Amino acid sequence: MKVNKMKICQVSLLLASAALCLETNIQAQTTVSTPIVGFQTISVVPGLNAIGPSLLNPDLLKASVASTSSSNAIAISGETNVGSKLTSGEPYYFEVYSGSEKGARFEVDVPATIAAANSNVIIQNTSARNSRPLVLANLSNSTIALRKHFTIEQLQNSLVTGSGTWVGNNTFSSADQILLLDPATQGFSTYFLRLDGVTWRNTSTGTTVQNKAPIPPGTGVFVQKRTSGLSLQVAGSVRQNDFDQPYKAGLQLLAPAAPLDLSPAQLGASSANGWTGNNTFSSADQIQVFNSVSQSFSTYFLRLDGTTWRGTATGTTVQTSNNIIPSDRAYMIKRSTADATTVLVNQIQN
Repeated sequence: MKVNKMKICQVSLLLASAALCLETNIQAQTTVSTPIVGFQTISVVPGLNAIGPSLLNPDLLKASVASTSSSNAIAISGETNVGSKLTSGEPYYFEVYSGSEKGARFEVDVPATIAAANSNVIIQNTSARNSRPLVLANLSNSTIALRKHFTIEQLQNSLVTGSGTWVGNNTFSSADQILLLDPATQGFSTYFLRLDGVTWRNTSTGTTVQNKAPIPPGTGVFVQKRTSGLSLQVAGSVRQNDFDQPYKAGLQLLAPAAPLDLSPAQLGASSANGWTGNNTFSSADQIQVFNSVSQSFSTYFLRLDGTTWRGTATGTTVQTSNNIIPSDRAYMIKRSTADATTVLVNQIQN
């Protein structure tokens, strides 16, 4: 797997149960003895807003894999009924914290895991949300963390009391919306809030309730706010692990793996890591950062030398080491080629 370094820089969190020294633009490892928890407050204005949730729901378990089976099941050490930790209808995944699959994420087959009622987690081995192909044997003796996905409903419920309201309407074009980009189709999947203010539907799935639709790790969303703005406060823990970051050819809407402002250099965005450079920006790989105030994108592109990044609006100013991606916002990557092998190495570690 290709390894790109992620530095620690410009972290702004309310921290609890941890002693953490934060500095700007440091590359040395920071060591903590307990999980880092905090929150991000995100302002949402009328119009489009690029939101990048990067904090994690609590681990339901963090333990080693005792054994694997040919039926896509992994047995968890010390557990007798993993299914009892899950809630039917909610989406779950697990993240690998050690071994050759470190940084990988795999979808949980929730009905099968609940039905098994034993030490096994059943894996959806063909899920498009798996961050790499499943090699079951590679999970033996690995440490995994099992947690619930961040969901459409959870994003709605992150509303700061008194900061505004979500607007529902049974006509999707008049309702507040949450949009996820599908890299495979290069189109948006549109979720809209119904008039009852509770129910979310997708414009392509009829009357099926979509409140539990997941926003997978590393995935950004657009929030289309119809009228007045609001504030969201997303709480959770900070990822202290490597992170698979597969890229598709074309556009993808991403979120930071941890609440860190990012530069192209921190993403390993160079020709040495499979990125395509060109002195004509339209032919080069790009990072596009949406500005909700101007309702427009700032576009950055990789030059032909394969290392230098410039902005289309900033002339010859080199942007390679500038933190152009905010820690709580989604950003677009436009790639000429796919790359399923990128792993971002997070230096916030135990």
